[in-house]
Order: sequence, then C-alpha cells, then structure tokens
Amino acid sequence: MKIAKADIHLKAKYRRPRRAAAFSLAEVAATSFLFVILGIFSANICLLIFGCSVNDKACRDVVRAAAQQSTAAKALQFAQASVNNHKTDGHFISPITLVGGTVNYNDYGGNPPAGQTPYVQATTRVTVNLPAPLFFFGAGFTNQMNFSQTYTSPIIRTKYLLP
Repeated sequence: MKIAKADIHLKAKYRRPRRAAAFSLAEVAATSFLFVILGIFSANICLLIFGCSVNDKACRDVVRAAAQQSTAAKALQFAQASVNNHKTDGHFISPITLVGGTVNYNDYGGNPPAGQTPYVQATTRVTVNLPAPLFFFGAGFTNQMNFSQTYTSPIIRTKYLLP
C-alpha cells in the first residue's frame, strides 16, 4: 500500500508541534540547591532579627521598670525581675542578661542641677546562636552574634528637696 505525497503532507499539517518547555535534571538540581541555600540563609536572618527585637523590648521594659522606683536598690531589684520575665529558648537565643548586673540610677541626691533630669540607664545583652554557619566569598563568620541595647529614661518617682 503506497501512501501518496498528499496524504503525508496532510498528516504533517495537522500534527501538533512539540513544546520546548521541559525541565532537565540539571536545572531541577541547581534550583533545588539554591532554594535550600536561600532557605537556610532566611532562617538565619529571621533568627537574628527575632533575637535583636527580643533584646530591644527587654531593655525598654527593664529601663521602664527601674525608672518607676524611688531608690537605686529598688530600681536594680525591679530591673532584674524584668529581665527574668523575658524568656527565650536558651539554645538559639540565650537568656537576656543585664550587662554589669547593675543599672545606672542617677537621681542627683534629690537635688538635680539646673537643666538636668534624674535618669536611669540600663544595658541588656543577648547572644544568638545560628543554626547554620554563614560563608560569604570564602570569609566564614562565627555562629554566635551578640546584641546589646542601652536605653535611658527619666526617673518618674524621685525625691525632690524643696528649698
């Protein structure tokens, strides 16, 4: 049985063209590797941002608690209690600490100089342990990043000696 040239031409005319949109195994492997790297990098960045924000909030709360006290001893006691109220996981984000274990409580003995306001100042610190090391163009960074924050607030309840 012979097929005429017209029949071959007719079949080619109605044949659907092949699509050239297939992925090769190399493309899939390369993109999956990049997705894993970007995922790990994103997890590190999210953990760093979270650790920094937890430390920032804790420092604000510590200074606010200390500023509401009338003596330096009470201010330190309330500052330490405020630090203890902020819990972290303890592994990726270390417990928040009060740097030096003290607050700078300066009430000028109840008689502040002109233009000065009694204030309290505190510094907190937290260490973030990253789950994966960071490498940029051959430079390796440590897996521990330290964040410290210092806030100053006016003392709200002070003793003023009136003349």
